[in-house]
Amino acid sequence: MDDVLIQISQAGDVNGLYESIRKNPAVLKNMDEIMFEDTPLHIAASAGQTCFALEVMNLMPSFARKLNKDGLSPIHLALLKGHSELVLLLLRDDRELVRVKGKGGMSPLHYAAKNGNIKLLAEFLAACPSSVEDVTVESETVFHIAVRNKGIEALEVLVGWLNRVCHEDVFSWKTDVLNWRNMQGNTVLDIAELNRQNEAIQLLAQINAKMSIALASGTNTSRWEERRNLRNMLRRAGSWPDSRITLADYLRSKIKFHEKLAVFVTRNRMKISEDLRNALLVVGGLIVAATFQSVFSPPGGLRQDNGNPSVMANGTYINTTVTNTTDAGGSPSNDVGTSIMDRAIFLLFFFFNSFILSSVVSIIGILLSDSGLGVSMSMMLGFLLLCYGISISVISPDTIVAGVLYVLLALFFIATFILLYVYSTGMKMIQQLRYKANKCRSCGR
Repeated sequence: MDDVLIQISQAGDVNGLYESIRKNPAVLKNMDEIMFEDTPLHIAASAGQTCFALEVMNLMPSFARKLNKDGLSPIHLALLKGHSELVLLLLRDDRELVRVKGKGGMSPLHYAAKNGNIKLLAEFLAACPSSVEDVTVESETVFHIAVRNKGIEALEVLVGWLNRVCHEDVFSWKTDVLNWRNMQGNTVLDIAELNRQNEAIQLLAQINAKMSIALASGTNTSRWEERRNLRNMLRRAGSWPDSRITLADYLRSKIKFHEKLAVFVTRNRMKISEDLRNALLVVGGLIVAATFQSVFSPPGGLRQDNGNPSVMANGTYINTTVTNTTDAGGSPSNDVGTSIMDRAIFLLFFFFNSFILSSVVSIIGILLSDSGLGVSMSMMLGFLLLCYGISISVISPDTIVAGVLYVLLALFFIATFILLYVYSTGMKMIQQLRYKANKCRSCGR
């Protein structure tokens, strides 16, 4: 690249760039054909010329992945020079830039962990979760780099993110990536143990990191167990709704129960294929219909106004003749429409029937999406259970049995409401993490 174009790039002169293109339309294409070269995008990224850098990237997107003679891409240079806003703007157009490897196989994610830039580290993880799989030429993950450079805050961000992220590969990350061995055969926990980094060991204990067999055999077991018991010394978590709390602060905080519940449900929902979900919804609907039908046609039938029970035959109720020598007038009027089953049998039957119905309704609610339509369907299922409870009270042989079933259903409703509230609170946190990931494409903050 000639000196004139270098000066134009350093000054961020967009008009000068196009003047050079008018003189030589192939000037940018010729640079792209060179294997390792400082392009105008490299120079602008290093100088922090945001508008000029975005202009060049718009003209030549391939420059964003090109390495210079020092083995660095434009996003590497912007990160190392402290131009965070430019880094996020470059990331907005291509999230995969987080995975571009430079000298030593170091990606921008690795440099953020090495330098302790927790703000960019959190943004990188949110924008491109799969970047956590990348390793350097020394076979080190971002966890290795954070611990080796004693970046406890970076490790807090990584652990917090791994506990909260909802991704189809998260289970392999928690086993393969977390326990990955570098060229020396050490896992991230090995490095923390060798360097006597107690805080790092406490954090890694939260996510069940493992030591290599060789190091574990030479480590005092009681000392290791003692360190695992220090989890309760971790600092208290911050509050996400506070606008002063950044994404990095949120990820560094200790994960709460409502977040654990939301993450658990979301991750398991992601493991269910669309076809299996549809099949489960169909089967669940059939079970709901069958169990609810027992209210209208309980075993044995219902009492009629003449005191005789009604029995269903071919979909129609018929009266049976019952001789009652002690009560010629028939049953009292308040027995009309009640089940003829014995009190204990009735209670046992509808206890299990109610348990099945409530459980299936809960499962259907989990399988439904979190959209407005899914929430509306869940509410309607809740009202269906309420109607079911009222119907049981109507056909119950006496008020005692009805009261027992009412109490059981009430306890179920309360427990379900609490769990749904806790789940929805946790989902708000998780959705904020997803929002941050989507935001990388729409803005540079």
